[in-house]
Amino acid sequence: MRHVRNAVAAALFVVFAAPHLGAQSAAASPPAIPKLTGIWHRKGPLNGKPSAPMAPTNRALGYEKAFDNALSPTYDCVQIPIPALMNDDYDFQITQQPDRVIIRYEKMDVVRIVWLEGHGHPKPGAYDYTIQGHSIGRYEGPRLVVETTKFTPDSRGFNSNRFIPATAMKKVTETYWREGDVLKMQTVSVDPLVLKQPFRWDYEYSDRKEELTPYDCDPEDSRFGAQFHKSIYPPDN
Repeated sequence: MRHVRNAVAAALFVVFAAPHLGAQSAAASPPAIPKLTGIWHRKGPLNGKPSAPMAPTNRALGYEKAFDNALSPTYDCVQIPIPALMNDDYDFQITQQPDRVIIRYEKMDVVRIVWLEGHGHPKPGAYDYTIQGHSIGRYEGPRLVVETTKFTPDSRGFNSNRFIPATAMKKVTETYWREGDVLKMQTVSVDPLVLKQPFRWDYEYSDRKEELTPYDCDPEDSRFGAQFHKSIYPPDN
């Protein structure tokens, strides 16, 4: 009789308790991380819709008008900051690690580290400003969201084809997600000193099979190209 009671109790546990334990286990499981790792080649504007033009302030337009292209840091192989770095049609690579995401660009061999939240990474100090800024990322469901601040001011702050400057107040928010074999990206840049409204730059990318091609900028060759841009001032004697 005792064996019968034990068998009945075990059956009742399976019927009533097991489903709840399964639900608790599922609830405790971390959400799936989207697979963004790969080398990506630009297809075109996100969903086929070009981004709205930039809306610079009068201060920024005055700077652009006065700036001499020959003085651009690009001619000395100084890396272009995001989001201007993304404007050029070069490929890039995403590598996902447990505590960080590494983004490598063909353009100027730029390597960015996105520090994922929740892993105890130290915050940047008061003077820790860099060309590419300090990037912190998090997964929101199927998307990777990256927020970057702490940029050094730069004359090429938003678009590699225009000299609309960026200040240390610039903040860039990027969102990446997959739809099948297509990687989609949205960027929103704000800088109250030089932009009247947020500047968006949105694209989608296809998977590329080849490795990235080294850019290998040579300062002497790069500076040679500056002579073809006329200065607003006459040449020095």
